[in-house]
Amino acid sequence: MDKLSFLLQTRKKTFIHLMFFVFLSFLLLILPQKIKSDLSTFIFRFTYGPFYALTDHLKELEGVLEENRRLHQKIMELSLRNFWLNEEHLENERLRQLLGFRSQLGYEVIPARVVAKEPNRRYFSVLINKGSQEGIKRNMPVVNMYGLVGKIVNVSAHSSVVQLMIDPRFRVSALDQRSRVFGIIKPESDFALRLDNVPISEDVQVKDPIISSGLGGIFPPGIKIGMVTAVESEETFSEEDRSFGIFKMIQVQPSVDFSSLEELFILKTAKEQP
Repeated sequence: MDKLSFLLQTRKKTFIHLMFFVFLSFLLLILPQKIKSDLSTFIFRFTYGPFYALTDHLKELEGVLEENRRLHQKIMELSLRNFWLNEEHLENERLRQLLGFRSQLGYEVIPARVVAKEPNRRYFSVLINKGSQEGIKRNMPVVNMYGLVGKIVNVSAHSSVVQLMIDPRFRVSALDQRSRVFGIIKPESDFALRLDNVPISEDVQVKDPIISSGLGGIFPPGIKIGMVTAVESEETFSEEDRSFGIFKMIQVQPSVDFSSLEELFILKTAKEQP
């Protein structure tokens, strides 16, 4: 009985819905054209309008994303161009400094570039792109704009090996520019130098500039070597040590950065001039 009642009610609701839609269809047929048009517009806006608005918004967002991609690409291009211009500016500035330094040397000079280094971390020599065909000879001094670098030890037709001042076998006669005290520069560990053969009674102080003395016949005088960073105090020596002429322990920081050598100059001293 309950099932029969439920079935009758369902058919009744279906019939009512059917009659409603039939009535609505009939009403739409007899309505004036203007009302039909306004009603259609209202139904369209209510049902399909939000979807069209969403589509327009998505298209707008797609356009914004495309514009952002274009702007990012432009920013990247401008950044790269800025990097290149900055590198060119630094290169030009370095070349101007090198030319100014070259004019101050007072010697005939042969410019060269470092083309190779020893493969180990603590390299003691570099290869340059000038050789005997460019007038390079053994024992010619090598400098850069910051000071003494080393000397030529091996020469080929168009390349040469430069022994750096940090090589443990390297020696150069040096002079305290302030006090005129002589000594011998010897390399130590970690790119440091030592001013050796200076008696404890001599006047050498921290921050004194050290230059080449010109003694020995290879290096001309006055080339910057470095600056004194530490001097062993005389109070550490006894009177007996002083009487025997014990030497001071003097540390020198080189003026050249040996980890970033690029442009070098080989000096033609007076004895090598034709």
